Amino acid sequence: MNGLKSIDAATAEALAVFSGPIFLDGLGTLSDAAAAALATHRSMLSLNGLTTLSDEAAKALAEHKNFLTLNGLTTLSDKAAAELAKHKGDWLFLNGLPTLSDAAAKALAQNRGDYLSLSGLTTLSEAAAKALSQYRGNNLYLNGLTKLSDAAAKALTERKSTRSGLHLNGLTTLSYEAAEALAQHDGRLLSLNGLTTLDADTAKALAEFKGWSLGLSGLTTLDAASAKALVEFKGVLHLDGLTRFDADTAKALAEFKGQRLSLGRLTTLSDEATKALTQQNGFSLSLHGLTTLSPEAAKELAAVQKWDGELRSLTALDTADSVAVAQSLATRKGPLELPNLKKISPKTLYALIEKKDVEIPLIETLELIPEPDGSPTEDFVIPEWLEERQKQKRAEQAAE
Repeated sequence: MNGLKSIDAATAEALAVFSGPIFLDGLGTLSDAAAAALATHRSMLSLNGLTTLSDEAAKALAEHKNFLTLNGLTTLSDKAAAELAKHKGDWLFLNGLPTLSDAAAKALAQNRGDYLSLSGLTTLSEAAAKALSQYRGNNLYLNGLTKLSDAAAKALTERKSTRSGLHLNGLTTLSYEAAEALAQHDGRLLSLNGLTTLDADTAKALAEFKGWSLGLSGLTTLDAASAKALVEFKGVLHLDGLTRFDADTAKALAEFKGQRLSLGRLTTLSDEATKALTQQNGFSLSLHGLTTLSPEAAKELAAVQKWDGELRSLTALDTADSVAVAQSLATRKGPLELPNLKKISPKTLYALIEKKDVEIPLIETLELIPEPDGSPTEDFVIPEWLEERQKQKRAEQAAE
C-alpha cells in the first residue's frame, strides 16, 4: 500500500478493518478525518511519508493501540507532541525529528508506551534531557545523538526508580564525567554501542552502572586496563564488536564479576587467550562469532559449563586438525550447536556426532569434503539414531 499518494476518510475507514500491518509510507499528507479512521486499525500502522501532522490528526492517531511509526515527521508542534504522548499503543516512533522543543520533550516523556524512539535528534538540551528522564516506558531511543554534554547526560539520568532502557548508540566518544552520570541511570539497560574507544577511567565509571545490560559493542579493540575496569560490572556485558584480543585482555576479562559476557564477533581466539578466558568465575560466556578453533581451544571451551555452546559462525571444519577439533568439542557435557555448518569431512563428522545431542544442519545440506589431512576419504553412512533425529528435524522445518 506504499504506492498510495493520498487517501480519503472513506478509503481509510475501509483499510482500517484489515487485520495485518498497514504501510502507507507513500502518503505525504493526511486529513484529520482520515487519521481518525486509520486510528481504529488494530495492528501496526506505518505513516513514514508524512512530514507534517496537524494537531487534530495527532489527537486522532493517539487513539491507535498498536505500533505507530511516524518517522517522516521533521517538525512537531508542542500541541501535537502533547496529543501523540497519549498514544495508547506500546510503540511510538518519531525518528525523523532533528530537534525537539523542551515543551515537546516534556510532553512526549508522559507517553506510557513501552518504546519511544526519537533517534533523529542530533542535539539535546539540558532541559529536554531532564524532561525525557521522566519517561517510564521500557526503552527510550536517542540513537541519533553523536554528542552529549556532561550536563545533558546528568539531566537525562536524573529520575530514579524507572525501568527504562536508554539507547545512545550514536555516541562515538564519551567523557569521563558523562560516563559517570550515565552510570547513574536507574533503568535496566544502557546501550552505548557506538563508542569506538574506551579508556580505563571511563570504563571504570561505566562499570558502576547498576542495571541488567551494558552495551559496548562498537568497540573493536580493548586493552587490558580497560578490560580490568569493566569486569566490575555485575550484569550482562556486550562486547560484540571485538574481533580479537591478546592474552592479557583475556586474563582481565576472566575476572568478570557479572552474569554473562557476550563476545559475539570474536572470530579467532588463541590457545593462550582461550585458556586465560576460560579460567573464569562462573559467568555465562557467548562466543557466537568464532570461525576457527584449534583442538586445544576447543578442548578448553568444551570443559566450560557456562559457555553457551553456540558456534553460529563456524561454517566449516576443513583444517588438517579438524578431526581433533571435533573430538574435543564432542567431549562437551552441555549444549553444543553448529547451526550454520556447511563443510565437513566424513571422519570429522563421525567425530562430531560422538556427541549424540549435538545440533547440526540436515546431513543432505552439508558439503562432505575430502579429508583435509590428506588421509583416504570414505563415504559417510548416517547412523540409524541420527537418521531418526533428522527425520524429526525435517518434519519440524516443513511445519514452520
